[in-house]
Amino acid sequence: MKKDSLNFFVIGAAKSGTTTVFERLNARSDVYLSPLKEPNYYSSDIDTSKFSPEFRANTRLDLSDFFSQSPLPILQVGFIRDSSEYASLFAPAPSTALIRGECSTSYLFSHAAPAALAAEHPNARILIMLRNPIDRLYSHYMMARKYGFTSLPLREAVEKDLAHPSPAWGASELFVQLGLYSQQILRWRAHFPDAQIKIMLTEDLRAPGKWQGLLDWLNLTHAATQHNKSDANTGGLARLEKLNRFLTSHGLKHKLGNLIPSGLKKKLVAWYYNSEALPKMTSEEREYVTEIYAEEIATLQSELKLEVGHWK
Repeated sequence: MKKDSLNFFVIGAAKSGTTTVFERLNARSDVYLSPLKEPNYYSSDIDTSKFSPEFRANTRLDLSDFFSQSPLPILQVGFIRDSSEYASLFAPAPSTALIRGECSTSYLFSHAAPAALAAEHPNARILIMLRNPIDRLYSHYMMARKYGFTSLPLREAVEKDLAHPSPAWGASELFVQLGLYSQQILRWRAHFPDAQIKIMLTEDLRAPGKWQGLLDWLNLTHAATQHNKSDANTGGLARLEKLNRFLTSHGLKHKLGNLIPSGLKKKLVAWYYNSEALPKMTSEEREYVTEIYAEEIATLQSELKLEVGHWK
C-alpha cells in the first residue's frame, strides 16, 4: 500500500454513530470504505491473546473465510495484523474514489494508533464521533447485555468492570474509560493538525446542515442522504438472557448460525432480540453515571472548547 493512499479515518468513539457514518458514506460512488468496517489495524496495542472468553467466543479472529470471498462482503469487525491483508481491503477501490479509508472505533482509545497512522497517512482526515458519555455507557451496557457479556445490573456491571485487574480492549468492557474523551482527543491532536481533525456529535447526524458540513470538509458534493431518526447498529435484549449468556460463554452462537439456513436465521434473530423490551435508563442509574462523567464533560467544555453543555 502506497503511503498516504488512504485519506480518511473514522476513529470512534464506540457506540457513537460510526456505523451510520459508514453506511451513509459507503452508499456513495465517490467514497470507498473498507468492507471490513473495523479492521483495527493501527491499534497494535490490542492484544487478542488477552481477550475474555466471552469476547473471544463472539469475535471472528480467523478471517480466512472472509478473505477467500470475492468481492469481499461487509463485515463489522476484525483484528488485522498482516499488512498485505490490510492492503487487500482497499485493492478494489476505484481510481475515481475521492475518499478512501475505514472506520475502526478502537483508534480513538488506542495509545498506539495515532502515531502509527500518522506515520503512514500523514495527510489523512480524521473524523471523531462523540456521544454524550452517559448515554454512550448505557448503550454499551445494553449491548453487553444483548450479547451475553454481562447479566448484572448497570451499577454492579460498571463497578466490576472498573475493578478489572488488567483493563483492556476485549479483555474488559471499558464501560467508563471509553467515554473519557478529552485525553483521547489530545493524543490525536499531538499527531495531526486541527485542520485534519473534525469532531461531530452523535446528534449532529440528525441535522442535515451538520452532515453537509462534513461533506464540505471532505470536498464531496451534497448528494441526497437519508437522515434516519433511528441509529444504525442497535438491537434489543435477548428474550432468554440466561440461555443467551450460556450460548455466548461457550461460543455456540456462531456454530449454530453456520448450521441454520440464512432465511430462517434472519427470522430467528428478529425474534430472539426483542427491541420492544429494551428498558430505559432509570433515574438512579443516570444520576450514578452522570456523577462519573461530570468532570470529564466540564473538561471537554473548558479545555477542548466543545459545546457539550447539554450533555447531562
